[in-house]
Amino acid sequence: MTRSEIDVRLARHRAAFASRDPGLLAADHAPSGTFTSPAAGTVSGRARITEVYSYWVTAFPDIEFTWDEPVIDGTRVGLFWRFRGTLAGKFFGEARVGTRVEFPGAALYVVSPDGIESANHVFDFTGALVNAGALKVKPG
Repeated sequence: MTRSEIDVRLARHRAAFASRDPGLLAADHAPSGTFTSPAAGTVSGRARITEVYSYWVTAFPDIEFTWDEPVIDGTRVGLFWRFRGTLAGKFFGEARVGTRVEFPGAALYVVSPDGIESANHVFDFTGALVNAGALKVKPG
């Protein structure tokens, strides 16, 4: 893939995040692509990837997912990103509805003409759970 083709794919993925549409987000992934994160583990295929996006969009209907300028090396794309959203419901257990959650992360995508072949995200999932009230911190 050329740099311009990758840029087009990333722009479409960014627009899908702005639309908060799990189906559009998953459509950017290759049919047998994988998605890995601390929250989801590793899932394969668009149907399972759609479930991951659906979970987050349902928990945070005002989800904002932004990223810095990507670093592209061949078919690999590195992204530093920021997640923001207001919790509206279930989030990995009992959580404080109305809580604003925000955290940074990073991702490595491998792309092909079929879509995002693999998406590997890293972020402080424990911190996100504490912030949302789903995980209690024991005072020291």
